[in-house]
Amino acid sequence: MSTRSIETKSLQWKHISRVQEKDLKQLQEEFRFHHLDYDDIRAETPISKMDPYKHYIFFVFHIPVLHKDTQHVVGEELYVFISEDTIVTATHVALPSIDALFDKLKSGTKARTSMMSKGAAFLLYRILTEAFRDSLSIVGELTREVQRLEDSIEHKHDKILTVDLGHTRRNVLFLRHVIDPQRSMLTSLSNLKRSFLSTESHLYFDDLHDSLDTVWLSADNLKLIIDGLFDVNEALLSHKTNDIVTLLTIISAALMVPTLISGFYGMNVSWLPYKESPEVVAMFFLVGFLAMILLVVYITRRPRS
Repeated sequence: MSTRSIETKSLQWKHISRVQEKDLKQLQEEFRFHHLDYDDIRAETPISKMDPYKHYIFFVFHIPVLHKDTQHVVGEELYVFISEDTIVTATHVALPSIDALFDKLKSGTKARTSMMSKGAAFLLYRILTEAFRDSLSIVGELTREVQRLEDSIEHKHDKILTVDLGHTRRNVLFLRHVIDPQRSMLTSLSNLKRSFLSTESHLYFDDLHDSLDTVWLSADNLKLIIDGLFDVNEALLSHKTNDIVTLLTIISAALMVPTLISGFYGMNVSWLPYKESPEVVAMFFLVGFLAMILLVVYITRRPRS
């Protein structure tokens, strides 16, 4: 997608959704950003970072989103260059929240004036606020999923439930993994001294940091709940296995009587009692078999303390 731009008297915002090589070459011709920054964009670096230079700052943010197909939480890169009069944002995957903000400013004169007239730092704050807004909805989705698993674990503890627990735990852990570096960068940004970062802008970034703290703490609490559900599920599976082993042991022990009778009369000797009366032997076998059935029913149905 080609570069889109919004300009006012004091500020310019260039946004590239689904950045390609030709877009990076265009940026290199227009701006004298460090070549290592462009290399980071090309490499799709998985590490969040902030590189302050004399006249601008380069950021690599990771925005948590839910993958449409796998429903896994992933961190999509958001690259930001900010200077006195310019903000450049680029993404490899379209982020609807940022695209919607750009379209809103592009089409609305009032919104464009109110946001961009306050400087590059305030516009960056609004971009990041919109980008991380979906993080709260992801926490809500994970909370509802944890509640569903908590209700399900009382009624069933099968393989599918264990897989769902693992999937949810992975999402919670990855959300914490994505959010934590962003909190550190915002803290560093609030302490950074640049002409285009006023004291007022530091308050805005502190507010955004508080929002990410809420997301991180919520994810941390969900992690503790998921860990507890894993322990409960493992205990229930263990009890279920023990019950199966117990039943098999009872059946094996109860079959000893019919097995003993069949083995005894299977010997090729002349002194076997009732060897000439198969009806009596069959009665012995039937009585032993019925005794086995009654024993199994009694043990399995008896009340447990």
